[in-house]
Amino acid sequence: MENKNLDRRVRKTRTMLRQCLAKLLTRKKIQEISVKEISEMADINRGTFYLHYRDVYDLLSHIESEMFEEFNDILNRHKITDLDGHPKALITEIFTFIRENADMVQILIGKNGDMNFLNQLKNVIREKVMKPWASSMRRQQMKEFECFFCYVIGGLIGMMDNWFENNMAESPEELADLAECFILNGLDSMKAKTDTIGA
Repeated sequence: MENKNLDRRVRKTRTMLRQCLAKLLTRKKIQEISVKEISEMADINRGTFYLHYRDVYDLLSHIESEMFEEFNDILNRHKITDLDGHPKALITEIFTFIRENADMVQILIGKNGDMNFLNQLKNVIREKVMKPWASSMRRQQMKEFECFFCYVIGGLIGMMDNWFENNMAESPEELADLAECFILNGLDSMKAKTDTIGA
């Protein structure tokens, strides 16, 4: 019972530190945030902070790692073969994940965000989703497919920004419907061009 109470206290403290960091990042860059500032906002002493993290960067790194682990779990639950023609289920889960982590995602892709986080996100999507799709393209189409990848990523990030600005009024399912339509229309267009080249 004592261990469970300890685990609960640890989770509560880490959740509070995450929330405080998210609030501070809406106003300033990570380089401008101190352990003292976060600790005072969380109403803990600096010693307690250092029981959990080395510094502010370590706190942010742990948050990002936990988010990426969860994001990877989502991608791994979906077979690429199931996504061909029906990516809505995956996209819905991604937008649900974004809604559940909106406090950090909104910041990490914003002006005080972490470009490293955004680049990792792009690389994960490229390796787990886009690369298998690319296997159906001819070599001559790869430059166009790279443009398509940039278009999809830029579009999804734009949809996220718009969603945040509208206080996430739409459901993940509604956004997934739109995203699926945009992606599949783009893929169908490229496949049609591939078929024309092969004819």
